[in-house]
Amino acid sequence: MRILICMKVTDVQKIKTAFQKAFRGMFRSVPAILIVVLLISLLKTYVAADSIVRFFGLCSFTDTLLGALFGSILAGNSINSYIIGSELLSAGVPYAAVSAFLAAWVIVGIVQLPAESVQLGMRFAVTRAVAGFFLSVGVGLLLALFFRTGLI
Repeated sequence: MRILICMKVTDVQKIKTAFQKAFRGMFRSVPAILIVVLLISLLKTYVAADSIVRFFGLCSFTDTLLGALFGSILAGNSINSYIIGSELLSAGVPYAAVSAFLAAWVIVGIVQLPAESVQLGMRFAVTRAVAGFFLSVGVGLLLALFFRTGLI
């Protein structure tokens, strides 16, 4: 509050204008956020963990790619990732696939792309998603290499 008192009157008007613009931007993004939440809920409802486990076990590279692909499509938050990772590991999914899955699960989020493109621009959102996918694959392959060489 002391900061506002020390500022010029024109600066206070700029702050009010900035808050109004921010509120309008948040209000415009509500429909996109609701769509993302609904899509994630539908995917989580109709895609069971058992159906995901069937696809793994071919080789480290294929498992990592599949893990990153599934994680990119089935976006989620990091809180849920611990539980999902534990369940996938206990079902026999390799560590490399689980790490790629969880990295892409948190980083990529194809389902969130429409909302993100509204807020940040399509070019940035797609670039971030593609980079996140490749980083997720890299994490999985590094983990596979570490397990194969006995570093972990």
